[in-house]
Amino acid sequence: MPLTNRLHLHAIDTPGAVATVIGGQAVTYGVLAGRARRLDAIIAALPRQSRPQSDLGKVPVFGVLMGNHPQVVSFLAAALAGRCCVVLLDPLLPTHQLVAILDRLPPDILFTAGQDIDQFQGRGFPVISIESDDDLENLIAEAPDAPVPAPQDDDPFLVAFTSGTTSQPKAFARTRRSWRTSLDAGRGHFGIHADLHTLSPGPLAHGLSLYAFAETLDAGATFHTLDRFTAEATWSALQDNNITRLVCVPSAIDALCRYDPTDKTPLEALTQVTTSGAKLNDTLLERTAKIFPNATVTEYYGASELGFVTTVSHQPGPTRYTRGGSGVGRAFPGVDIDIRAFESNDPQDKAGTIWVRSDLMIDGYLWHDDNQAFQRQRDWATVADIGRFTTGGDLELISRANGMVISGGNNIYPEEINTCLRGHPAIAEACVIGIPDAYLGKALVAVLKCEGDAPAKETLVRYCAQNLQKYKIPRQFFAVTAWPMTSSGKISTGRLEEWIMQTDDRLVLL
Repeated sequence: MPLTNRLHLHAIDTPGAVATVIGGQAVTYGVLAGRARRLDAIIAALPRQSRPQSDLGKVPVFGVLMGNHPQVVSFLAAALAGRCCVVLLDPLLPTHQLVAILDRLPPDILFTAGQDIDQFQGRGFPVISIESDDDLENLIAEAPDAPVPAPQDDDPFLVAFTSGTTSQPKAFARTRRSWRTSLDAGRGHFGIHADLHTLSPGPLAHGLSLYAFAETLDAGATFHTLDRFTAEATWSALQDNNITRLVCVPSAIDALCRYDPTDKTPLEALTQVTTSGAKLNDTLLERTAKIFPNATVTEYYGASELGFVTTVSHQPGPTRYTRGGSGVGRAFPGVDIDIRAFESNDPQDKAGTIWVRSDLMIDGYLWHDDNQAFQRQRDWATVADIGRFTTGGDLELISRANGMVISGGNNIYPEEINTCLRGHPAIAEACVIGIPDAYLGKALVAVLKCEGDAPAKETLVRYCAQNLQKYKIPRQFFAVTAWPMTSSGKISTGRLEEWIMQTDDRLVLL
């Protein structure tokens, strides 16, 4: 059933049930559905901007630059359950990037909150700041409250942007069909139901939290988020709101595990943890079990372009956190996976490029930008991640897209080295990158976040030598107290390289 229908039915059946809570502001299903209908009517009636070669057709398009502001949920609901398409902009992007996006993809209207709107004025479309309930109610006061015409399955409802750690984000569109298929499959797979209270404290401009929001509305459950993530605020929200499901990136889970208030006790009410963006190492899994002892922890591997690819779950119990390596589980329902040779694209049994076939994928980037990063061959697609199948049938992720480093003529996948280093008892997290080197082309450098005192370089070299070929052992090791992160919660390898090259004092040479 389309989200348009589901939100309407929830508003009829349980109008007083709380749909969302942000910053202590609760919105019921009755109120949310009414606001979504009126916003849809307002946006659909606006004149259309010219968007040549945007692949968006004649669908009404509106922009949202609001972050996790309490008012954003009404606009997101309007896109999910209406007939309009939202260009979802991340407020953490530099102003020049935001302006460049809006010039290339002008919306019919732009809604902001907490932004200096002067920099977006005079670009051919109206800009409206919505800071409060009163602002929103005044905006929609004269709009008709009528049923939303049924949108087409293949119409886009979302323009989002890739969240790579080193490159400029690329725009892509999601169709209603792709997310409806995903929600239908995920409802049973993830155990989504109306009684869940989901907290996703990350930015709604990124897929992990936005999808958790869509799952919640689909089920008629309650969605909680924060204006911004901090371990203290997230822990308080978990304690105070009867949260039963947590959806966040591994770096947020790590911060929660390290957070140490005087009254910290395990949260036994939490029954589900869903995470993606990086693989949980065994140490972090063990810590997660201590603070969420009754939770099933589900990791999923995927990409903005591909949707879900694989999932793996760890059930409550004393033996659930015993696996190691880089396995990322089995295929998500409705997903087929091939491993293909790098040159020929022929299927093979050894390591190669991961290709995916499902109804969850995008068609390509808008304007067909850089389709080397995302490639389609009829029903199959890849983002050039490297992997192989284990003897047990799990997918093992060797390297994310463009992660290979050529050093001294050798093809090296840093994730293999990261996995090795994470196995050291003193290392909480590792990030290996290649930096320019006159002799090798790229020299391997490891940046480590350690438990207590960092091991000496000689100790780390001996440890790596037990598990890796000599040419895969990093030339330098640095300790870091806090990672530079992207807005989506990933380690920014680009920033790390800058720190290394500039001998930044946030890194300590071992």
